[in-house]
Amino acid sequence: MWIKTGMAALAGLAGGALLAVLLVFGPFEIGGTASGPWRTNLLIGDPAASPTVRAAIARRGLLALNRSETVYFNATSDENGQRLRENCTYRISFDQQPDSRWWSLTLYAGDDYLAVNGDNAHSITAEHAADSMDVVVAASRPEAPAYWMSSRHAGDFALTLRLYQPDPAISDDPLQAPLPRINRLSCEDQS
Repeated sequence: MWIKTGMAALAGLAGGALLAVLLVFGPFEIGGTASGPWRTNLLIGDPAASPTVRAAIARRGLLALNRSETVYFNATSDENGQRLRENCTYRISFDQQPDSRWWSLTLYAGDDYLAVNGDNAHSITAEHAADSMDVVVAASRPEAPAYWMSSRHAGDFALTLRLYQPDPAISDDPLQAPLPRINRLSCEDQS
């Protein structure tokens, strides 16, 4: 009897610990939703978020504001579902400005920090943009004039789009936001 009870308790603890590790460090996104390559979590900044969701958000280093203040979108792949990689060149196309007071698009290296490369080209903000614009993401600055974000030394990277004080319709349903397209233009061999 004690052996069965002990084994059941041990299995419950092990299962709970595994679930907690997967939720915090794994690919699961409780409350997550997507539009193309862009993902958001409706629980980011929500006071009703469970401790597990809060731990997963804290693990990513996000000091999240509530959804009426900021809506966060994250992309780790292009429009075709291919992982964003340092050795590839991408065009991010905005058909229109995000409907918010201010916005920023930032590139984070595989370690969830800004790439250490000295290029000083980690993000693009609303101040850089016209009504529509393209951003080139590449390991080196393109020859033609363009908005550029450096992926040098970023490895497999992520893009984070933050919409500050978004339109209330976007706060209510973030997937109403006009999100930019991420198209891969080319890739260099990694030999």
